[in-house]
Amino acid sequence: MLTEILSTTIGAVVGVLVTMAMTAWRPSSETILQGRPLAELENYPVGVGADGKIHLDMAEVIAACNYLLKNREPRAAIDLLYLAERNRNAISPPAALAIDRVRRRYRRRYRHLVEPKQLGEQREYILRQFGKITDALGETFSGLPIEFVLHDTRDPLNSIHTIKNSITGRREGDPVSVFGEDVVRAYGRRWTGPKVAYRLRQPATGQIVKATTIPLEDRTLGLVAFMCVNIDIGRMSPESSELRDLAQHMVATPAGWGTQVFAVTDQ
Repeated sequence: MLTEILSTTIGAVVGVLVTMAMTAWRPSSETILQGRPLAELENYPVGVGADGKIHLDMAEVIAACNYLLKNREPRAAIDLLYLAERNRNAISPPAALAIDRVRRRYRRRYRHLVEPKQLGEQREYILRQFGKITDALGETFSGLPIEFVLHDTRDPLNSIHTIKNSITGRREGDPVSVFGEDVVRAYGRRWTGPKVAYRLRQPATGQIVKATTIPLEDRTLGLVAFMCVNIDIGRMSPESSELRDLAQHMVATPAGWGTQVFAVTDQ
């Protein structure tokens, strides 16, 4: 019962905050990028290696660059340039030359989005706003096995932008999971809109979580981030021996706040 109440409450809070943040973001000059995102190209350069970890494939980076030089796909080009800039230490010299050719080709029309200095400014602004929401929700539900994660969907190798109340042992800057990489590639084709209250099993621990994934989009850049809420079902079940302690965390407030009264006076 408590789990269901928490899920409903969290969903409502997240929905309101996301709507407020998206309403507040109004760029002064807006460019609508055409074409597909990088994740939908055949040569998407992010993959899963033999070791089961996310990696950047240099051969696919070059192949993607060659495709973008022959075909005008500005959305995918901006994605690739952002991914390369974020992981520039991992880019090989041949791949760096190919990326520079892509930058030069798209610079004329999209200068404010392809220059390295300005490349991530708009995206980072959006991520910072949703990072504040993620932090606030984490603080609100502090002490509970409810994890709030903000993923930068355009950089799977350094996916986690903000994480609070980690129940999966992940940290900021960690890569996306294999499942998460599949979701990024499937979004827009099979995953449309939020996915609410589905179950996931953590491969390493067997831990089962109740998960919600909310896509966060920008009119110019497309899909920018996923906000995820993960609840440790085992610890929140009615049979859990710590449920009473968790309920106390749920109603706890910071010292001094419990006695404050806020009055609205007529002006």
